[in-house]
Amino acid sequence: MRYLLLALILFPLAIRAQEPLKPALRQELWTSIGVRGRVPTFLHPVIGDDIIRNLRLSADLGFRSADVFFAGRQVYIDLGAKYKLSDLVSVGIEQRVAFRPDGTTRNRTGLMVDLSHDIERLELGYRFNYQHNYLEWGDEREVFRNRFEAGYNIPSWKLDPVFTVEFFTWAGYQGLSYFGTRYKLGTEWSPGKGQSFQIALIHDRQRDVAWPQYRTILSVDYVLYLNKF
Repeated sequence: MRYLLLALILFPLAIRAQEPLKPALRQELWTSIGVRGRVPTFLHPVIGDDIIRNLRLSADLGFRSADVFFAGRQVYIDLGAKYKLSDLVSVGIEQRVAFRPDGTTRNRTGLMVDLSHDIERLELGYRFNYQHNYLEWGDEREVFRNRFEAGYNIPSWKLDPVFTVEFFTWAGYQGLSYFGTRYKLGTEWSPGKGQSFQIALIHDRQRDVAWPQYRTILSVDYVLYLNKF
């Protein structure tokens, strides 16, 4: 009987000891300034009309904080190109170089396929992104990102909501690992011709790691569209 009582007392403690660690909670600030435009005029004589009409170029300078706002985690530069194959499909490439406070530099390349379709006021989208991180073998080098998007055009209202959910999968030496999910709710506001402020609240949830993190992120971006002038 004594052993039975002892087992009943210790069993809940043993179960509690085996529970996974609670995720660490972090808050961050992401902000960037970007420009979007067409192929430069001096290249028009050597590029076909279809490419000029359907190709868009982009450049962004961004900042991401650590857990404390304005404590820098990285400053990055993105250069990208996107080509519209049809009203439904676009393809693109993006190159990022990120500079960290400890003096290290990170690079990554992304290849993207975008699908988009509108149903009356509902705007639907999907993006597949193959992302190669230039890291040592064994780290998260090859990442597959699947993002689903839904937006709604509210009549007589300038701040239309857009919600996205993105799933991150790592192809590593142990196979595929679904290691994170990103939820994003945002909107866009234009202060003037060819300008856009994009404001969003992001929630990142890590999984399949020993010490997961849940991040709440405020994202504020400004974009200048050169082709609108």
